[in-house]
Amino acid sequence: MGFKIGDLVRFVDEPIEGHITSFQSNDLIGVTDDTGFEIPVLASKLTLVHGNMRRDDDELAEHAEEVPSKFIEKGILLAISGDHKDGLAKLHIINETSYELLVSITDTNINKAKGIFAEKVSKHDSVQFYSGNFATVGKWPTFRFQIIRHSNTLQSIQNPIVKEQRVRPVDLTNPKEVNNILGEKVWIYELDKEEEDLGLDKLKSHFISHRPNKK
Repeated sequence: MGFKIGDLVRFVDEPIEGHITSFQSNDLIGVTDDTGFEIPVLASKLTLVHGNMRRDDDELAEHAEEVPSKFIEKGILLAISGDHKDGLAKLHIINETSYELLVSITDTNINKAKGIFAEKVSKHDSVQFYSGNFATVGKWPTFRFQIIRHSNTLQSIQNPIVKEQRVRPVDLTNPKEVNNILGEKVWIYELDKEEEDLGLDKLKSHFISHRPNKK
């Protein structure tokens, strides 16, 4: 069975569950449980736990309750849940928009990248894509996000989002924010926030306007 970083797994011989946080030599996989400790275990001794336990009739009931609403264009977030004292951090993609998202996330290192997640994220939904120990934040990957926004209704053209994000330990000293989709407080990065264009023309205009007058 092919496992990937962030998968929720269960030990075959023991009543233990956790998330995959590393791949080691000799077919060993590092699994971090809710206590924050990483346990090395043979891949053959793990089984995947499927996180989506909703039934088909639950989904039908949700769609039946949907009413037409304003199309939401902004709100694609990287969110980090968990507490330092518990050890385990979980990273999520949150889609607060009305778009369906096609998301690819890679672990980048100089000019090379390794895929760690590729999946669709439905509108007003979230997906966990990674987990790690708070004590090793500095060793977490530099995540490269490539996101395509899709809608079956007529909307303005949106360019794909391509963004690299590294989580710094100092970022996790900031206050958390409540997110309604996850239903808990999390640290948030806005992936669809437009970066300010500091082009040459703007810089030139700034320096000229601030140049002291000659007497």
